[in-house]
Amino acid sequence: MIFPLPQVNSLVVINYDEAIYKIMNFKISSKKIKKKFIYGDFVENKKATTLVVFLSGLSGSRELPFLKVASSEFFKYGFSTVRFNFCNDSDDKHQKDDALTLEELSFSVYVTELKNILDSVGKKYSKIVLVGHSFGAPVAILFLSKYKKYANNTELVLWDPTILPWKKQWMEEDFVFDKDKGLYFGKHTKEVINKVFYGECIRVDTVSILHMLNRNACIIAAKNSADKDAMKYFSKVHKKKTSVLHIIEKTDHYFKGIKAQKELFKTTLNFLDLIKKKVAETKNNGL
Repeated sequence: MIFPLPQVNSLVVINYDEAIYKIMNFKISSKKIKKKFIYGDFVENKKATTLVVFLSGLSGSRELPFLKVASSEFFKYGFSTVRFNFCNDSDDKHQKDDALTLEELSFSVYVTELKNILDSVGKKYSKIVLVGHSFGAPVAILFLSKYKKYANNTELVLWDPTILPWKKQWMEEDFVFDKDKGLYFGKHTKEVINKVFYGECIRVDTVSILHMLNRNACIIAAKNSADKDAMKYFSKVHKKKTSVLHIIEKTDHYFKGIKAQKELFKTTLNFLDLIKKKVAETKNNGL
């Protein structure tokens, strides 16, 4: 169920290159946690047939600056976009008491709530693009692994992706277990995670899962950031002729800099255009 926030009552409708669009803040009931909600931003291009969903970090990173730029850029090319938080994010200026918390999340919650979002705002679109940045990459991969029906109408894009499993040694260095509360607390951060999610992070093999999906993907990374992980993912992609591996130099994990972001968006859009042409060729050859 989707609940528009007060801002929705005064929708911003603007002429933009002759395309009418609306910006909507949304509040959607969690499918997994009672009396909790998912908050996000939906930018609807009235002419769009494709919805681009941005996923980043452990929270979703709705307020991440470069994702806001990405949303605007993809809208200009005819897409609708969604940015949202799976849980409260310390960087989000819109903290909500009834939002999920990180300690309530596991991969089961992540993928269920992503489907919840698509069921709420994505039903009318013939094509979905999942853009997984950082930890959003494992979430996107696991979503496609669980919900097979999305395989044929979803494109997978990974930006500076995280690879799982994380080494147990790393997790032990970063988290300490509180026996009384049954939770893991970050030693150097405010992050709190549950035992199930902790176990998943040291057990789930996202490279193998991507390989088993038997599909194409667009994988872009920043040099000296997640470029090695990006290459590991690409090595397991089956359909390489319709896939992309691209490394951007002189930037960082968040693709800082106008030049880097322009290269990031152009490479991604070229990939989506390539897929669109391949689909059209296949249909024409079948006639």
